[in-house]
Amino acid sequence: MQMTDAEEKILSRLQDKLKKSDAIHMSLPGNGILKIEKPVPFLLVYRMAGGKDFFANRLGKTESAYLIMEENGSGLLQKIVETVSEMFVDKFKGFLIVETWLTSSTYQSPFTIHISQKSAINTARKLDAELNKIPIPAWGKTSLLKKQVEPVFPPQKKAILSKEYLEKNGVTLIGLEIAPVYINEATGKPFPLFLRELRASYSKALRKSFFEFIRLQTSFVASHFQMLGTTIVDDKAREIDRELAAYSKLFDFLMLVTPINVDEAWQNFKKANYSKNPVFHYRPMPVDPELIKRKIYNLPVEDITDPTIAFLFRDKRKEIDRMLNMMQEREKHDFMLSSLQLFGPVSEQLLDVAKALLIAVEVAPEPAKEAKRLNASQFALMAQKELKWLRSQDAGISTNVRIADDIEGVLVSKGVLNINSNFGVSKKRALPLLQHEIGTHVVTYYNGKAQPLELFSIGVPGYEELQEGLAVLAEYLNDGLTPSRMRTLAARVVAVHEMISGKSFIETFNLLTDRYDFVHHSAFNICMRAYRGGGLTKDAVYLKGFLNIINYIKKGKSLKHLLIGKIREDYLPVVQELIHRNILLEAPITPRFLSADFAPKLEKIKSEGNIFKMIQN
Repeated sequence: MQMTDAEEKILSRLQDKLKKSDAIHMSLPGNGILKIEKPVPFLLVYRMAGGKDFFANRLGKTESAYLIMEENGSGLLQKIVETVSEMFVDKFKGFLIVETWLTSSTYQSPFTIHISQKSAINTARKLDAELNKIPIPAWGKTSLLKKQVEPVFPPQKKAILSKEYLEKNGVTLIGLEIAPVYINEATGKPFPLFLRELRASYSKALRKSFFEFIRLQTSFVASHFQMLGTTIVDDKAREIDRELAAYSKLFDFLMLVTPINVDEAWQNFKKANYSKNPVFHYRPMPVDPELIKRKIYNLPVEDITDPTIAFLFRDKRKEIDRMLNMMQEREKHDFMLSSLQLFGPVSEQLLDVAKALLIAVEVAPEPAKEAKRLNASQFALMAQKELKWLRSQDAGISTNVRIADDIEGVLVSKGVLNINSNFGVSKKRALPLLQHEIGTHVVTYYNGKAQPLELFSIGVPGYEELQEGLAVLAEYLNDGLTPSRMRTLAARVVAVHEMISGKSFIETFNLLTDRYDFVHHSAFNICMRAYRGGGLTKDAVYLKGFLNIINYIKKGKSLKHLLIGKIREDYLPVVQELIHRNILLEAPITPRFLSADFAPKLEKIKSEGNIFKMIQN
């Protein structure tokens, strides 16, 4: 059977794209797909047998170069493989084809690797080792290596390329046979959670094996195996990212759980001689949490073929869900339980450090009133000046600063600095505060906006701990980590612990004033932050995050990637993978506190960092 004119045109178009090194995403007869995002010396091949196949639709589409196609007798599939192989063998001095197929037989292992060439041995051993790392229930060794004489091919098929062709052209062929261990025999459908985990592990094993082949047998330059992964965020992923961001922006979590009557509540608390729990009032809920929950779980995250991107979306969806739970449970006991899920508990180690700080750090005498304090307008002008300085790195940065009555103190929301109209700050405290809010929270917002996924500007789940740790570091580098400030951070941890333990607002207030010598107004504000909404555990992350940053710096690690967006520290492997894959960009904005002027202080932390030595006069 000869190829049709339409098939000849497909080959001609393919040859043209290969010559130009264009990205290739071609639809082929029988719902086939050829995808080559960039010139690479490998191709993953799967010959469909007709009908719906969970392997082709889940496991087979994780890589940057693959061919999924049903044979029709015309030889088109073979010609496509030959055309791609010949182009890339010449370009990279070697080419690897991994053909995968499913088996319905019971095997000694979920994976069986077939090879017939010496050139395949090292790559096959690497693939064998990596597949053996995949945890599969009820299996010990998960992969098996089989050597044979003739080129490998699936049952009832012919070899995709002849032995003579492979030898003549320097092409290496490996067969990977997969038992359907992810299929529920009773229903014929996959186990969804296991298939999700398998897809991510399988993809990693393939990339490491491709990397081994490239390193030893080609001229292709790659410094990390993740550079071989897909480099494109497809339209479906971008749409889900936009929708998750849109739902997240429908409510401002911190504003909704922060009282709007703090000053009035303080006055009433003082009038009652600190003996009656304050009554707080909150903004009305602008959304129906149930409706948003329904919408976020209707998003087809399971259709995203990139395991890493799908993980990011599932993680963010879970966080939005928990925040919505807290909205529904505001001023109820379950609010605190959801807060523990979102921000975590107070560990014994963290509590011990906090209590030690409160004892070791002497209470500073009441400072003489400064002749000049900055009011809200003056601090806003100072902030705008800093924002204009940052604009030299990114013209998209807004210099807008909002002064209003509906917030407490200062906070950054969606990249905008908000200041209470009655706010005042000492001149000494102003610069550290500015670097806390703008140097950290504004900078990471705009660095996140520079990325192709909005997720990095609105914040990945649990980003607050790293954010606040960096923000406190910014204060330290700008001589703002005074005894008073350090005691406040420690007291927040103690207050959160007392609240979780079931102590009342008054009991915690008395602990702070009687045992730890806090003035009444400061103790009230610390308690308000811990008890707001029904019990918010977020305030413990400031000290926890700072301690983690100190340890991070002492290990000699760079702070650069921590500022790429609103991320958490254990997301760094994900961030580094996406940078290797050219999906994430290097952070375009560097805050002032990481300029060369502050390098000596960072080096001091690296050599002798100790939180008890870092308190500044």
